Amino acid sequence: MSLQSLETLDHELRKGEFQRAYLILGPEQYQCRQAVALLKGRMLTPEMLAFDYSEFEAGETQADEIVEAANTFPMVSKRRVVLVTRVERLSDTEQEAILSALDSLSPRTILILVAEDLDRRKKFYKVLQNKICVAEFPQVKGAALERWAEDFVRQRGYRMSRSSIQKVVQLAGTDIQSVAAELEKLLLYSGAAKEVPDEAVGDLVRESRQQRIFDLTDAVGRRDRVGALKSLANLLSLGESPLLVVAMMARQCRQVLIAQECLHQGTPAREIASVAQIPPFMLDQFLRQARSANPAAIREMFIRLAGIDRKLKSSSADGRILLEHLICALV
Repeated sequence: MSLQSLETLDHELRKGEFQRAYLILGPEQYQCRQAVALLKGRMLTPEMLAFDYSEFEAGETQADEIVEAANTFPMVSKRRVVLVTRVERLSDTEQEAILSALDSLSPRTILILVAEDLDRRKKFYKVLQNKICVAEFPQVKGAALERWAEDFVRQRGYRMSRSSIQKVVQLAGTDIQSVAAELEKLLLYSGAAKEVPDEAVGDLVRESRQQRIFDLTDAVGRRDRVGALKSLANLLSLGESPLLVVAMMARQCRQVLIAQECLHQGTPAREIASVAQIPPFMLDQFLRQARSANPAAIREMFIRLAGIDRKLKSSSADGRILLEHLICALV
């Protein structure tokens, strides 16, 4: 069974016919966490969590310990729930152990696997797709993210202008978690009025993640090592994961290369903004960066980022150290 929305997952769970295992997959961490909360809430009461719920992080726990927990009978509830996060970090041997355990899994255990991404060419993903329920949450972008934000505000009984919704999406970044955090702040500010004033967006919404990534890549392009390392430290201190920083930096590199090609062809600025997907409020400074950046240096950064991405997804390497080494190698 394959699902692609929280509503569909909730509908299936309300039937009371639970699958023996679930894979929660995708880069939208907010929706993945919501999916896990739905599963836990439908299967266990808060009082039962202390007795019949176990949580493990792949890479920090051996596969045999996970399998042992999954085959332990519940103490007080009808079922036991075992959650395994960061499943993408499982080694090939551990993946095989998990797959083997699926066939003999205790009938009173629900196994929940959570991963940001998995190699769809490998046996592990293919077997999971065929044997268990897969709930996948791909990244929500652009107009779809704006529609999600509108629904978020409306479902909580508030009103917000479309222009303010668009501005929040532009400022908050490119994922649901960041947008939701900023919307929660605005709804709390509005209180009983139930109407979010337009001016509150500019006053309360934090500096955009995209702006901070821009500052980081711009510092690298200017060969400002100290500035680049400070920008990186700032991003990580705000809770951004190294893997996400790598992805955003790679995206910024692609955008710069696209813009440079468009500038070479004489493409108008408005069209460049559309093709490279640059928010209007960032277009001028972005084009300045594109004009001044060395294409060869940008391509080298992009290639090196791809290597770091592979290391982070296939090992327990320290992302901060890898990014710091990248900056020092380029600047």
